[in-house]
Amino acid sequence: MGPFELGQVKAHAYYGLSAAAIARIVTKPDGTYFTDVTILRALAKISGDPAWRGERQAGSGRSRKTAIKLDSKIAKMVLKRRGEERVTVSALRSKFPELRSCSRTLVEERLHEAGLLYLRRRRKTLVPKKYKEDRLAFARWVMRRHDSTLEQWAYSDGTVFYLERTQEENEHGHRRSLGSSVWRRADRSDALYEDCVGPSSYAKAQGTPVQVWGLLAGGYLRVYTLPEAQSMNRWWYAWLVEKMFPKWLGECKYLVQDFERCLRCEETLQAMKAIGLSLVDEYPKSSQDLNAIENAWNLLRVRLDATRPTNIEPRAAFIKRLRSAVEWLNKNKHHELWELSTNQKQRAKDVLDLGGSRTKW
Repeated sequence: MGPFELGQVKAHAYYGLSAAAIARIVTKPDGTYFTDVTILRALAKISGDPAWRGERQAGSGRSRKTAIKLDSKIAKMVLKRRGEERVTVSALRSKFPELRSCSRTLVEERLHEAGLLYLRRRRKTLVPKKYKEDRLAFARWVMRRHDSTLEQWAYSDGTVFYLERTQEENEHGHRRSLGSSVWRRADRSDALYEDCVGPSSYAKAQGTPVQVWGLLAGGYLRVYTLPEAQSMNRWWYAWLVEKMFPKWLGECKYLVQDFERCLRCEETLQAMKAIGLSLVDEYPKSSQDLNAIENAWNLLRVRLDATRPTNIEPRAAFIKRLRSAVEWLNKNKHHELWELSTNQKQRAKDVLDLGGSRTKW
């Protein structure tokens, strides 16, 4: 007799039913009835030990509706097919006839027992199949490099910040800087309160763009702000390499950068050769997660969000705050920037573990 059946016995006895009457009401998990003697013994144990919760022999409960082998097949099928089709409980019941007599809740419980939950996909850009082999080859190549060589890598890339032009855009920007999560009441009664609502989905692309180019080398982030309404081109980048990189590189001799045409044109390559800087030619396409400066940009955005003013900010004031944020990162987050600059082997291992797919970086 388990806790559930024992609870029924207690309730019926409380209202004055005899053991014989209770035996005709309370059933075992398999549908059969307890004997009068079993009920009397249970009542005797309760009177001697009110804390007794019953006991049940192994295998005496209701038979399991799904076999262990079937549960394993379900979990394996979910993991195998989830990138090819939409796998839902209904899809599982259509593929496994044994599940059609089971409730949706039971199928979900079997998946939960296997350690699976129906969660939102992570928002990461997909790596096309044609680039995966190049990423794997690059990862294997990195794993063979000496740590002292990898410490001489620098990372270059650009990013864009947007300045609010109106008070409405400023309100959206301020709300966006508060982050995606907020403490709310557990019953969700405050879901539509204004302080629990995020910015509109198109707010990110609003505002006047400020083009910024940077270099991460030796655990330090350096940035240069392009003139207003100016985009990066071959002449600007060649000038940046020739005039700014020598002051930024420190001991670094190798450069990781993406594949925009202006970054690998003749003028740029000549400028790199002139300062003794070599490109990491093995660096594959579609590999932003292997360019460490992308993670540094994220740290910079977090700092800018933490220091943003409440009023509309002019371009000159933003550039001054941007430089202060970079200085703050180099002073207070230098250890983290150094880890980002030198963890190429960890990134490579993640690429190998994921078969060339996008990593958490």
